[in-house]
Amino acid sequence: MKSYEIKIEWDGPFKVDEVIEKMNRAGDAPLWDGEDYGLYQIYGEHTLCGKNTLLYIGITTERTFSQRFKEHKIWLDKDQKNEDVLIYLGRVYDPKRHVTDEIWKADIKISEKILIYIYSPNYNSRELTDSPDLSPHENIRLIHSGQYGKIGPEDNAPDDFSI
Repeated sequence: MKSYEIKIEWDGPFKVDEVIEKMNRAGDAPLWDGEDYGLYQIYGEHTLCGKNTLLYIGITTERTFSQRFKEHKIWLDKDQKNEDVLIYLGRVYDPKRHVTDEIWKADIKISEKILIYIYSPNYNSRELTDSPDLSPHENIRLIHSGQYGKIGPEDNAPDDFSI
């Protein structure tokens, strides 16, 4: 059985403007090995679920968190009170495993799919109906450390899909 772990170091919470102003360490082409790429969680107010609700999980692998949140700011300003929005940023990097950009991006993408499928954020519409394809692995364990918001300290795919 092929299995592996992806470790995600979370930081936050941040305000939208703070992410836009400070999270822009991009690195240099062609590897884009800067610090400000990875996964993110957006918390805010939801009509049915109330305040501090997980609204969205996303990734950014070719633009920094700052660049990505300039785009998110449009809908967040329209739909949310700025003081209610909290952002958690997750960084994934294992120097032994991530020897190519493709492996690093694949780990971030599958992590996003697993998190969306398990936690079903209110504003994520894709990745909710079918469980993620884990191939070529049978099991993926996400280990969360740092400040990871309301998600659990670890997620196990596919074991956690039936909860």
